[in-house]
Amino acid sequence: MRKIFLTLTLLASLASCSYAKVIEKLPAPNKTGGMPLHEAVTLRHSEREFSDVELTLQELSDLLYVTAGVNRDNGLRVHPVGKGIQDMTVYVFKKDGIYKFDAPNHSIELIIEGDHRQDTGTPTYIGRAAVNLVYVQDLKAWASETKPQNEIERWGFAHTGAIMQNAYLFAASKGWNAVVRGSFDDGKIRRLLDLNEKQKITLVQSIGPRP
Repeated sequence: MRKIFLTLTLLASLASCSYAKVIEKLPAPNKTGGMPLHEAVTLRHSEREFSDVELTLQELSDLLYVTAGVNRDNGLRVHPVGKGIQDMTVYVFKKDGIYKFDAPNHSIELIIEGDHRQDTGTPTYIGRAAVNLVYVQDLKAWASETKPQNEIERWGFAHTGAIMQNAYLFAASKGWNAVVRGSFDDGKIRRLLDLNEKQKITLVQSIGPRP
């Protein structure tokens, strides 16, 4: 009986470990230097060719900071938001897995292992992009506001526009390619991310070094 008890305890322990969160702290982002804004704006454009070269952790850290990172002690982000409500989450589809960006802690949490870049849509080029960033609005963040859902969703698209433009400008400054996509496999992405009915995918953006 004691052996059975110990075996069950060990199995329960292993099961709990398998569901433990895998969180990776990103290196501190670079907050100075880079290409002058006017040059980056001039070079900004959409391009659909990628080299399948992965980003370094530092490059990923810089990209996520510029895209949706925290730039003030009060927790507010680099992009503007309506009424100060932080309703956006960035998910990162990389070659080794899908990650959720935790902006306040500047870290990424592994959601699922494996290469799921191509699962974000049908164009073959998205499977070669270093990252596919999936932008998700959480309507629950607006629970304290008495606003109709269509108005809240409009804010989500406005927030997404600011986020994806930041990513575009960063890509231009690095000499990378980028393209934002309104056509994506909503159902497949929702299942992979285990989203609820209050979480809405707004856009997907493919980013990475040029071939």
